[in-house]
Amino acid sequence: MTTTDERDLLLGVLARQRAALRGALSGLTEEQARSVPSASSMSLAALLKHVVRGEEQALALLTGDPGDADPDPVAGWLSGWQVSGDETVATLLARQHAVAERMAAQIRVESDLTRQPVIPAAVAQWFDEGVHDVRWVLLHQIEEQARHAGHADVIRESIDGAQAAQLTGS
Repeated sequence: MTTTDERDLLLGVLARQRAALRGALSGLTEEQARSVPSASSMSLAALLKHVVRGEEQALALLTGDPGDADPDPVAGWLSGWQVSGDETVATLLARQHAVAERMAAQIRVESDLTRQPVIPAAVAQWFDEGVHDVRWVLLHQIEEQARHAGHADVIRESIDGAQAAQLTGS
């Protein structure tokens, strides 16, 4: 991958982490994606919903548009792990793709990665103290995607023995 600037580099790393999670879901049935085969209570579908919802919320912070933000962040976080009957892996992957496109577009138009978006107090309490600028929001998304892509590897291997290298071709 050729990068031309910091934005391209960060967006590329974020895209690879999203792809790792998608890879863990490749070839599974809906039932397998919703199964909880390991000691964790997480399913691959729930992980996908969680990271998509998190990226949607991060994008809302960057754009200043809270959208359908939950007035209770704790309840919102908990519901982000619950996959409803009408949320299929395909619909969640479509949401992932859509938010990825919107995030990339937003980052590319940011004139200054040190701009500090307004973070509501109810959300800010979840973050460590420090500067929470556009760069931090993007790096936090990379961190979240990477953490959960690792979880996805373990869950997928528990389902059918497939490992990340087999699923991504690396």
